Amino acid sequence: MKKSEKVLLGVFAFLFLAIIGGGGLMFAFKNYMAIREENESLRDRLAEMNLAISQGADWADKYGWLEEKVPGFTSRQEASAKLLEAITAEADKVGLSIGGKEFIEEAKVLGPDGLPVDDTLGYFDHAAVKITLAGVSEKAFFTWLHALQQPQSFLGISRLLINPSGTNKTVNCEVEFTQFYHETTVPKVTKAN
Repeated sequence: MKKSEKVLLGVFAFLFLAIIGGGGLMFAFKNYMAIREENESLRDRLAEMNLAISQGADWADKYGWLEEKVPGFTSRQEASAKLLEAITAEADKVGLSIGGKEFIEEAKVLGPDGLPVDDTLGYFDHAAVKITLAGVSEKAFFTWLHALQQPQSFLGISRLLINPSGTNKTVNCEVEFTQFYHETTVPKVTKAN
């Protein structure tokens, strides 16, 4: 082999090693960075899991409180009736006369087969009533709303429309109340032998 061939072979060997070595180093560096990112995400996930475990007792207490405090009704009709009863009782206390009362049934979602889809994704069941008031005093109206909307009763205002009637601080209103509850089962009565 001539000296120029040896130099040329040495240069090609050097370039070959530089390209292969550089590629190998880049591959190793990318793998190292991917493993490092995965370790960081696993570390973050572990921290989230430890936090969730440490807060487990708090969430269990909150769930227990909900189970204890949420009203239970056997049907939407019973919940709607109790809601209307509470609304009218509070209206009587402040001297409001309720004009219109309308139970609001939510529209059933139909599946591809045309049958209603059982949508049990929410934690609460709910019943709603729409009340119409005409020419009522603002003060009595807001006192009534405040008395009804209490967090511990799981009763709230889901829609409110107020229009001034134009005389002596009176208003015309349309209010939609929603009662959140859990549907309970009725115990079966068995005949004793």
